[in-house]
Amino acid sequence: MAAVDTSLHQGFLLHSTADEYILQPNTSGRALVFNRNTGEIRLNPAGSPPVQSDKAGKIIYGLFGVVPLPTTDVLVLITSAKSRGKLLGHPIYLASGFLLLPVCPDNALTPTDGKLISLIWKHLQDGKFWFSYEWDLTRRLQAQASPQSDPAGNVNVNAGARAMWEMADDRFFWNKHLHSMLIRYGTAMGEREISRFILPVIYGFFDLRTSVIQSHPVQFALISRRSRYRAGTRYFTRGVDSHGNPGNFNESEQIFISTPPGGTSTQPSVASFVQTRGSAPFYWAEIVNLIRVPDLIVMDKARESHDAFRKHVDWHVGNYGRALLLNLVKSKGREKHVKDAYEDLVFGEKEKEESEKMDVEGEGEGKGVMSKVDYVHFDLHTETAGDKWHRVDDRTRELGGTLEGYGYFEAGPNPQAPPVKLQAGVVRTNCMDCLDRTNLMQTSIAKRVVNQQAHDFGLIPSSEMSIDAEEEFIKMFREVWSDHGNFIATAYTGTGALRTDFTRTGVRTKKGVVLDKMTSGWRYILNNHADGYKQDAFDLMTGAWQPHGDPGEAVVLLHDKRHWAVRLVPYLFWFSLVMILFTLALRRTSCKSFSVLYPLTLYTSLFTFCAAYMARNSIDYIAWPRLNYQPMLDAIYYEGPGARTQKGSKARGGGVVQGVHKGDKTILEEAIKGDWNYMRVSKLHEAVRTIVQP
Repeated sequence: MAAVDTSLHQGFLLHSTADEYILQPNTSGRALVFNRNTGEIRLNPAGSPPVQSDKAGKIIYGLFGVVPLPTTDVLVLITSAKSRGKLLGHPIYLASGFLLLPVCPDNALTPTDGKLISLIWKHLQDGKFWFSYEWDLTRRLQAQASPQSDPAGNVNVNAGARAMWEMADDRFFWNKHLHSMLIRYGTAMGEREISRFILPVIYGFFDLRTSVIQSHPVQFALISRRSRYRAGTRYFTRGVDSHGNPGNFNESEQIFISTPPGGTSTQPSVASFVQTRGSAPFYWAEIVNLIRVPDLIVMDKARESHDAFRKHVDWHVGNYGRALLLNLVKSKGREKHVKDAYEDLVFGEKEKEESEKMDVEGEGEGKGVMSKVDYVHFDLHTETAGDKWHRVDDRTRELGGTLEGYGYFEAGPNPQAPPVKLQAGVVRTNCMDCLDRTNLMQTSIAKRVVNQQAHDFGLIPSSEMSIDAEEEFIKMFREVWSDHGNFIATAYTGTGALRTDFTRTGVRTKKGVVLDKMTSGWRYILNNHADGYKQDAFDLMTGAWQPHGDPGEAVVLLHDKRHWAVRLVPYLFWFSLVMILFTLALRRTSCKSFSVLYPLTLYTSLFTFCAAYMARNSIDYIAWPRLNYQPMLDAIYYEGPGARTQKGSKARGGGVVQGVHKGDKTILEEAIKGDWNYMRVSKLHEAVRTIVQP
């Protein structure tokens, strides 16, 4: 049997008719056809002539995937792509334009479909999606050093070789769910050539820079890959799921490329160093409540908690080798609950494994996964208080022995030779959000490793010299890591990272402090009033929520069934605030003038009432996710052992959670589904009348 070419098509021409969408490859190959009446797909028979059309086809750079909706499917096409450089000779592209085509006849969309399509569009506009036709971006270099591909990622397409999507890392193949239709078709029909249309895309960060060290040219790249499992926003995807998938899990790979100085080889050596970050891997949640500090819930589910934790650790060790769990949360206050729960699981599993090992006969037998796991707690917030930022690098130096033991991956100038070095372990860092504190720590660790790589490559000849003395390189290094932190923070919270002035320059500034305050305020607004919609988009695109053919199953997105008076309160809040400021700005001859005091008193009373009402009934004013809300309900309604912030505590939490646990366990579920609680409306009418009557 002749070998089937499974290399990716590098673009198509889109032809549209009343009945079909046709993707005709730019070069040789069979066209992919989507039937708009039946929703079926097919590859045109081999030898079919190219599509003939009166109109020129639209240029398409790749098939992002097909999103299933309740009554139809939506074809997502990449219509523009920006080249961001060549990594190891392979062009890397950022998808910058998209086209959404419902696979149905014209004018056949339902209002629900239209709302879901707006979620798709928001997701595509908010994220950064990277791809390559020649190189598997989903896998780190060390994972690609296999018989199927060389260390530089050159994929074999010979007989028996797997397609790129088949070798892709399942966690970071962001659009795999959207290619399910094509994968099923290829499997059922035995059509290997369908693989040429399945383009793996990562949701993440990529930057490639050139610089010099001791006047010697080097290349530096940083890739961040976000896991598609338990993906979402800051307060709706904390902790871990039953499969061991943590929220906000990212793999960051730093790549350092240089030719040996003074050598005869023109082929570069390549070094790769990987770090990971992810939410603390046990059951916990933070519930937004219109108060700046959300309600914290740590759920001790006994065996379930240990099973989920072990699944994550087993997977992490199985993929990366040894693991250093670096926990950066505070050791006091509300965050202490997270620290204690994490440590209970780590040391509990270690003790359990140690006791089981004692029962195994024979010395050296019975060693388990936890023997490959180390745990370190570093209260970064407390340790760096008072601008003691040097303590971040001090702690990294303390970890020097562990980092040297883990090493890094290195491929020599000969691409056919085995790797020179392998990375034997990975640092997994977390704080509460796995953002700002994690960014600082990961940057410090990355700088120490690139310093070691520069020495090992012979670029820095003396052990007394440091990479910090290379001003051009270190400036570039800090910029890239700062941009990397900003992206991960934006993807998770909607805003850039905090403390980026220190990450970018190594110095904390007053301007940076002010910008951090503004960023925190904007995060508060987004997390309370916009993240539910964003979470729905994540769930739709990753398959966490899937339709079942019922046109009404997503109708909750269309209607706000709250009473008009409940919906009116936020408008009155902002109106009264504007009028207070306007009244204060009026210049009167006397501040005691009745014409100023009367409206000021009225608007202040209205403002106070609206603020108090929304704070007391925050359930009605949070933007909850509407599609896949059950995991959040499970956390809020949890009544078992664990830890929970109390209303009125120093943490200022407890609003939503305490309200739920007062007995009416249907309030939030009704709010999310749209069956809003009308019991409070009569009280609202009475209070409004009291304020507005003279």
